[in-house]
Amino acid sequence: MQTRLRAVTATAGFGIGFLLLPPLAMVSNACLALVGLRAGLVSALWVGAGAAGVLALLAWALGLSPLLGVFMGLVQWLPNVALAQVLRHTASWALTLLGAALLGIGAVLLLHLAVADLPGVWLEILENTLGPFLSQTGMPPVEVTQNLVRAAELMSGILAMAMVLNMAVSLFIARYWQAALYNPGGFAQEFQALQLGRIPALILLVLLLGSWLGQSNLLTELALIMLALFFLQGLALVHALCRSLKMHRAWLISLYVLLVFAFPQMMVILATFAALDAFMNFRQRLPPPPPPRDADQAD
Repeated sequence: MQTRLRAVTATAGFGIGFLLLPPLAMVSNACLALVGLRAGLVSALWVGAGAAGVLALLAWALGLSPLLGVFMGLVQWLPNVALAQVLRHTASWALTLLGAALLGIGAVLLLHLAVADLPGVWLEILENTLGPFLSQTGMPPVEVTQNLVRAAELMSGILAMAMVLNMAVSLFIARYWQAALYNPGGFAQEFQALQLGRIPALILLVLLLGSWLGQSNLLTELALIMLALFFLQGLALVHALCRSLKMHRAWLISLYVLLVFAFPQMMVILATFAALDAFMNFRQRLPPPPPPRDADQAD
C-alpha cells in the first residue's frame, strides 16, 4: 500500500513461494487483489505486470521458459484482479462470487469444446500421477482403474471448483487486509451477511437434478462449481450464527477441524444449509449480533 515496488516484491515473492508451498499462491493473489481493491485497476495491472516480469527473469535465470511469468500473470493473477474490481465497484460478495463461478463454468465448457476426448486425456494424466500411488496402497488393480476413470470424468469440474475456491479465499484475505487497515470489523460484517439468493440456489438444484436424471458428467461438473459457492455461504452463515448466539469460539474451531478431516462431507452439509438459507433466510430469525468490542469499551 506504500509503493508499487513493495507490492511487486510481495506478489512475486509469494508467487515464487507457491512452487514450494502451493497455498502461498492464495497469498500472492491476495496481495495483488488488495492493490486492486484499494488503488484501482490500473495500479493492479502495473503491479501484476511487474511481478510477472520478475518471475519471467527468474525463470530465464534458472534455464526455464520466461513464459512462466506470463502464464502466472494471465492464469493466476488476472482473474483475481477482475474479481477484485467487481467487488470494489459493487461491494457485493454475491455478485463477485457469481462472477468467479462464471469463470469456472466458462473454463469447463471451453475445455469440453477444445478437447475431443477430455476424460481420456485426464485418465492418462491420472494414471501417470496417481496410479502408482494408489497401487502402493494395496488397492486391487480393478478398483484403481474404476476410481481413476470416475475421477477423470469429473476432473475438469473438480479443478474448476478448486479454482473458484482459490479465487474466493484470495479475495477474502485481501478484503480482510483492507478492512484491518482502513475499516476494522468491516470484513466480518460483509462475510457474515453473504447471501447468494434464490436464483443461484435454483440453478444448483436444476444442475443436480439434471446430472442425476440424465447421468450427465458435464452437469455434475457445473454443479460442483455452484456447490462451492454455497459452501462459502454456509461458512458465512455458521459464523453469523455463532456471533448472534454468542457461541464459544470452540464451535468454529471444531468446524474447521472437521473441514480438514472430512472436507467433501462437510462441504455438502454446509452447501445444503446455505441453499435452504436462500429460501428461509435464517439470519432474520437470529437475535441481533452483539455490539463491536470497541463500542463496548467506549460505553
